[in-house]
Amino acid sequence: MRLLLLLSASLLAFGCKPAPQVARYEVKSDAVPAPAAAPAAPVAAQPAPSPAVAAPMVAPASMKAEAASFDAPKWGKLPAGWSVGPENGMRKATWIVAGPDGSKAEVAVTVFPGNVGGLTANVNRWRGQIGLPPANGDEIAASAKPAKVGGIESQRFVMNSTDGKKGLDAVMTPHKGATWFFKMSGDAAAVAANGAALVAFLAESQLP
Repeated sequence: MRLLLLLSASLLAFGCKPAPQVARYEVKSDAVPAPAAAPAAPVAAQPAPSPAVAAPMVAPASMKAEAASFDAPKWGKLPAGWSVGPENGMRKATWIVAGPDGSKAEVAVTVFPGNVGGLTANVNRWRGQIGLPPANGDEIAASAKPAKVGGIESQRFVMNSTDGKKGLDAVMTPHKGATWFFKMSGDAAAVAANGAALVAFLAESQLP
């Protein structure tokens, strides 16, 4: 009887014991940071645009042939300090011009049928040759100076590079369906010193 009571007490105690609780844990994994973007490669500094430089005019073969058919002008008296330069198939004449302190310039004479692109295009080509930026048509027209080639009304353009080292003095003359170009270019001192001589020389010359 005693054994039965002890067994009953044990069963009663076991039955009253609360069921074990299962602990549940939620483990939050730390967010893995996205890999940092690789730093962009440094961009090499781009050089500042250089002043416009116009390429020499390239005439088609047909234009060259027609230009060659023009007779050479009848030139006036060659100014002091001018000497005949090397022959050039695209030119009607070339002269080397002496200036002060050993400065030099060159006078080149060319002729092409038509207007060869017009006033603005031709003057801007000259501007580019001494490192000047293009100008608009109104600016170019305003900068034109009157000149004559053998009595034919012409336009003259005088300009210097921004650093003052190079100069250009050019006369453009329309004549008989063609355009004649008389361009003196080189050291600014030589160009400036021979400007008046160029104008007088062309006034004495006669186009064919």
